[in-house]
Amino acid sequence: MKKENITLGELIKNKRESLNISQRQLAKMANMDCAELSRIEAGKRKKPNVLFLQGIANALNLSLVELMKLAGYNDVDLIWGKNKEDNRSNKDYDTIVNNYKNFYFDVLEDIEIRRKNALECKDILSDLIDRIDNPDFYKDKLTMQEISNKLKEISRTMRPNLNKFDKSKYKVQ
Repeated sequence: MKKENITLGELIKNKRESLNISQRQLAKMANMDCAELSRIEAGKRKKPNVLFLQGIANALNLSLVELMKLAGYNDVDLIWGKNKEDNRSNKDYDTIVNNYKNFYFDVLEDIEIRRKNALECKDILSDLIDRIDNPDFYKDKLTMQEISNKLKEISRTMRPNLNKFDKSKYKVQ
C-alpha cells in the first residue's frame, strides 16, 4: 500500500529495502557517497544533486521525474534542464517506450478495423454492380428500393472510417 504523501527519503529507503540492497551498495551503484545517501534517506538533504537522483533512479528502477518532483524541483527544472535527456531514468524511458508501443498497436488495430469496413463495402458494391450488370442471371429484378438500401448499408459501414483517429486518448510523451 502506497502512502499518499511519501517523502523522497522514504521512497528511496522503502524501494532499497524491498530489493535487499544496503545503503553502501546503493551508494556505489549510484556513484555517490554513502553519507550523502544517508542524508537523503533521513530527509536531511532536501534537494539532492540531480546526478545523484539519476543514479538512484537507475539503480532502483524508479522514475527520475518522480524523484525530482519529490525533491522539490520545479517544472522548469524538469522540462528545461541543461540537457533534457538528463531528466530521464531508465524507468522513465521504459514508460515512454511502452506508451509508444501501446499507441502503435492501437493505431494498427484502428487501421485493421477500417480495412475490414472498406472490404465489407467493396463486397456490397461488387454484389450490387454484378446484379445491375447481369439482370438476366438473377431470378428477381433489382428494385430502386433495394439499391437504395444497399447504398445506405455502405454509408453506415463507411461512417466509422471517416472519423479522425483520436490521439488524445493515448498517453504518448
